[in-house]
Amino acid sequence: MEIKLFIDQYAEELLDCTAALFVGAGISVPSNLPSWQELMAPFASGIGIPDIKGKDLPLIAQYIINQNAGNRGPFINAVSKKIRKKYSPNNYHKLIAKTNVKTIWTTNYDNLIETAFSNHIIDVKTNDDSISRDVPDSQVEIIKMHGCIFNSDRNDIVITESDYEDFFINKPATVHRLKLDLLQKSFLFIGYGYGDPNIKNIITEARRLSKNSTRQHYLITVKKHTKEFELWSSNLRKYGILVIEIEHFDELENILEQLSLKSRGRSVFVTGSHDNAKNKEAQQLGNALAEETGIILIDGQSTGVMRCATSAFLEKCVTEKKDINKHLKFFANPYSANPNFSNDISLIPMLKQWRTPLFKETQIVIAFDGGMGTKAEIEIAKDMGCIIIPYFKDKQSQLLPFLFDIEIIRKLEIYDSQYIEKAKRFELQIADVIDLVKEIFRKI
Repeated sequence: MEIKLFIDQYAEELLDCTAALFVGAGISVPSNLPSWQELMAPFASGIGIPDIKGKDLPLIAQYIINQNAGNRGPFINAVSKKIRKKYSPNNYHKLIAKTNVKTIWTTNYDNLIETAFSNHIIDVKTNDDSISRDVPDSQVEIIKMHGCIFNSDRNDIVITESDYEDFFINKPATVHRLKLDLLQKSFLFIGYGYGDPNIKNIITEARRLSKNSTRQHYLITVKKHTKEFELWSSNLRKYGILVIEIEHFDELENILEQLSLKSRGRSVFVTGSHDNAKNKEAQQLGNALAEETGIILIDGQSTGVMRCATSAFLEKCVTEKKDINKHLKFFANPYSANPNFSNDISLIPMLKQWRTPLFKETQIVIAFDGGMGTKAEIEIAKDMGCIIIPYFKDKQSQLLPFLFDIEIIRKLEIYDSQYIEKAKRFELQIADVIDLVKEIFRKI
């Protein structure tokens, strides 16, 4: 399958909330975490196996523990000590955190995925007891299928051959949930490669479900130019797993970046002053957006500029008999409960956490003049990789520095090299914004 076609198809699954990511150890390697071979080599050498390259690593781990009379403690503690060193999320983790995905499975023991979601509200599940815990739609669920070095009991860590063999017996709730997700969601496996032992359980379960499942799953991996790799890839198709081949691991970053934006659909969020209750240009913008095909307006439940744009958009949709459920998404705004909250600087950190799920589902942000709340929302939008279109008319606005933000400028210049220059001269009209929105969605 061509990579562009895959991105388009899988982005649709993400937008419809019928997708899940499955993250393997390869995603953590760029953070300089030791590989499995590096972790186990000293222990293997100690039991007389000097070279473990290409060997069955769970079986080697079993030998190591067997040599210690079955006592898992020393081995697990030594592995834990190496993983617990201070590591930081890399670009792959950060792009995952920017993607519109609600469910993430992982066989990794580290906590780098959770760390990348530091500004999000997440629910991390590390054992069989927590797997059935309900999660609100606004939260991201991270399921650590093989346990977590930071939060799991050492007996919950799946690491040896017997752990893999007994997985379906020892973790029935996790297995049941995996079955449901394989049937109901389209999985994307990243960070796994040819012969990776951690994908064994998933393929085993996929084999059991392949007769009933209609879901297409995908695995992105670096191509090996061998007959064995070709046969392995072909075999996965029997279980509904299509291999997307890349020549170099670095290509994955570009794929994830495209997915992070496309997974949000043709979505637009309008931010601006809470005090401007009759902004005619915002109303004009809302009307114009409603006339475009497939636009999803994100309603953040704020007063002022956003409400003007949303009300006009809604009215136009009703007039033209468009399905509101397909064109409007609502996100609660606790700030709207009390107008005084909008000027309380102490609440900005909380605002950023509340607003992060909104911006993870937004592709374009149109920013009118506003105060510190608008400034905070633009900052979150930038962190989440949104394309920000400034529409400032106040020459004294505290938001003007965003017109000189290199990251914002570079993204816009791809679609319109003159827009920012017109903004700096205060010559923009709503028609310029609409033309830019149309060009962005045409090219993405």
